[in-house]
Amino acid sequence: MFQSIKRLTAHSAIYGLSDVLGRSIAYLLVPIYTHVMPIDQFGYYGLIYSFIAIANVFFLYGIDVAFLRFYVIDNKKRSEILSTAYLSLILTSIVLVLFIVIFAEKIAPIISTSSSLTSYVKLAGIILALDALNAIPFARLRGDGKASSFASLKLLKVFIELGGNYNLVVVHDMGLEGILISNIIGSSVVFLILTILTFKQLSWSWSRNIIGKLLKFGLPYVPAGASIIIIETIDRVMLERMSGTEVLGIYHAARKLGVGMLIFVTMFRQAWQPFFLETSKEENPKPLFARVMTYFLVIAGGLFLALSFLMDDLVRLQWGSYTLIEESYWDGVKIVPFLITAYVLYGIYVNLTVAIYLKKKTTLLPYITGTAALICILLNLWLIPKFDMYGAATASVVAYGVMVTGLYLVGRKYYPVPYEYLRLFKVALVCGGLYGIHIVINSSWLWEVILVIIGYPVILFTIRFFTGDEIAFVRRRLHLHGK
Repeated sequence: MFQSIKRLTAHSAIYGLSDVLGRSIAYLLVPIYTHVMPIDQFGYYGLIYSFIAIANVFFLYGIDVAFLRFYVIDNKKRSEILSTAYLSLILTSIVLVLFIVIFAEKIAPIISTSSSLTSYVKLAGIILALDALNAIPFARLRGDGKASSFASLKLLKVFIELGGNYNLVVVHDMGLEGILISNIIGSSVVFLILTILTFKQLSWSWSRNIIGKLLKFGLPYVPAGASIIIIETIDRVMLERMSGTEVLGIYHAARKLGVGMLIFVTMFRQAWQPFFLETSKEENPKPLFARVMTYFLVIAGGLFLALSFLMDDLVRLQWGSYTLIEESYWDGVKIVPFLITAYVLYGIYVNLTVAIYLKKKTTLLPYITGTAALICILLNLWLIPKFDMYGAATASVVAYGVMVTGLYLVGRKYYPVPYEYLRLFKVALVCGGLYGIHIVINSSWLWEVILVIIGYPVILFTIRFFTGDEIAFVRRRLHLHGK
């Protein structure tokens, strides 16, 4: 079991390398953005990328998810599966980007009522098409286990975009337009490289039978994916309309502060899907899946504590004349724990997708995520007028909780995994207890560090969270490194 966990960890690290470095470097631009861009324009930045996130679901229509599933499981028809999925995506991407460019003036008022974003919508359409065309080639790299190639290309895209952002946004003061143009340049370069790599693998055949299977498996991800994106983005749309662009800008900056947990969940998700698809071929993989859930929550719990305890001090640290975010955004720091909790719940949701994938029950996803999205919208309508950002953040947490509950019940019926419930409860109890202590005593920086780095693992050990096998494994590793 430990060898399998080690393999998952290694792949997560490699897949996550590009995301971690990319988001970390991009994170360094946040202080610059918040100092050179007005709060309202920073809010529009959030709205445009919310639109990109929602539209991306329709550009992909679940075919990337379906492709990875069938590509990994069916070794004999890989070339034909790749060709069918890739050629289909080329056609649909061309149609959709033309639609967005032609009707950009009609789409813009839906995104924002306080400013015309037409030119930004057109640029967003180009980004969507390029990213959609890159989706299948990137999924093929994951399916083939080429994590290093995957990470290298992701990093290349990141560095190109970062260079463009600094030049266009900071030097030439192009604001949001500069960010979007940089994104287009980065996606275009990677598209050219991926096209060269992918063309070598294509059979140039298109199968009606295969596209039928891909659509049957993938299309439920359209309403399901749209619902998840609605949960992730609807708060910003509603905040603009109900609380104004200034509150929206502060809230968007607060979401950026929770990027550490999002990075962890993203790197796990990238490795988890191909891992459990491949592992499902082995005899009785369920105990392994259960152990992965336990380890995920242990790490997520520690990261939650670190980010929640230290964020208020981190945003005030100065580098020259800059702080992590400009002072007018500091009010958003208080909602960061809510947003981090939402990301943890999303990570648990990702863990629970095993049953949906392996038992081909994707048709149930729209009901689960649709219910969560509806609850999220209703809660935002109710809570934002009363609590502004706090209401929006609370709605996200509740919505992800509904998704976790629904997917767990589906998994329990169709593919029951023997999760280690007592150990999961212990993690939640310790995290909740330490966070409560932090709130009550309003501890100093030093005590916060001690509680996270020393208190968390020590308390877990004291309440006998770790098994004998785990303790023995750690001792062996320490003994080997000691030599």
